[in-house]
Amino acid sequence: MDPAPEHRIGKLLIYRMDFGGSGGALERCEDQLEKALAPIDQSDHKLTWLHFEGDVTAVQLARLGGDFSLHPLALEDVLNNGQRPKLDAYRNTLFITLALPYMREDELLFQQVSLFIGKDFVLSFHAGDHDVFAPVRERIHAAHGRIAHAESDYLGYCLADVVVDSGFAVLADYHDQLEELEDRIFEDKTDDLISVIHDLRRRLIGMRKVLVSQNELLVRWVGLEHPLIHDDNRPYFRDVQDHAKRVVDLADGYYDTARSLLDTHLSLASARLNDVMRVLTLIATVFMPLSFLVGVYGMNFDTKYPWNMPELSFRYGYPVLLGVMLLLVLGMVIYFRRKRWL
Repeated sequence: MDPAPEHRIGKLLIYRMDFGGSGGALERCEDQLEKALAPIDQSDHKLTWLHFEGDVTAVQLARLGGDFSLHPLALEDVLNNGQRPKLDAYRNTLFITLALPYMREDELLFQQVSLFIGKDFVLSFHAGDHDVFAPVRERIHAAHGRIAHAESDYLGYCLADVVVDSGFAVLADYHDQLEELEDRIFEDKTDDLISVIHDLRRRLIGMRKVLVSQNELLVRWVGLEHPLIHDDNRPYFRDVQDHAKRVVDLADGYYDTARSLLDTHLSLASARLNDVMRVLTLIATVFMPLSFLVGVYGMNFDTKYPWNMPELSFRYGYPVLLGVMLLLVLGMVIYFRRKRWL
């Protein structure tokens, strides 16, 4: 079963950044679309980035579709949360849907991130409740590196890189859980770990399904021929695709580790059961000759006839029988210890 997408929140914040010009980056945060779309005084900025954090309505998406010439099917995918990662290339825009893995109270969730990449704009939508792209805005303000004067496809790479790298943090949490389970397997002697390990494996399978789709999307992005994709930015696309591949490989490795832990747990449980059965078998083996002797001399025959157990009339018959039984027990214990069965 795939991890469920996280429910949207009601509050909407719109972060607008205009940069790439001589006046430096300009940023403002609005809660109304009309204010966010209002023009700014400086006109030499070559790139506008609008980031929508929270719940976007159909009316707002329709307004954006008209202003930026966005395809209605792409807008529908933004509105319907929980889409699979995909890349759609239109004549004037690229539409990308990514899955942001996220841990909340030991539950794996996927928050949808949608990107529209145009010639001089980027629109990003995050159906969550935390500002996931704050580090990107800080890099733009710092004006360090390529991002301060980059094209729209490079900004798209930066946003995709943040989403993909979030998988490392989630897998680091799973790594800690696997190490804890490994310690518990060798320390505890209970069988309740089977459900815990199975649940962890199920979550890793669900996460891997989404991450594989995301990696395939990025592979297509690297080789896509489109006017909005600049050849000098393709190495960066390959870099984020390499990160995505590493995340998939880690998820595969942790799944194999979880499966190995389950096999180890079952093997240890079987070994403990074998130890118990060996002890019980040895106890039963020790009592087999004793039960035979007790059964034989427990038969009620008339001792006045010479063939009917004359030894029952022996004065020291009872202590002799106890001595024989004790010697049998000691002899069998010594034999078992020499065979290393005890």
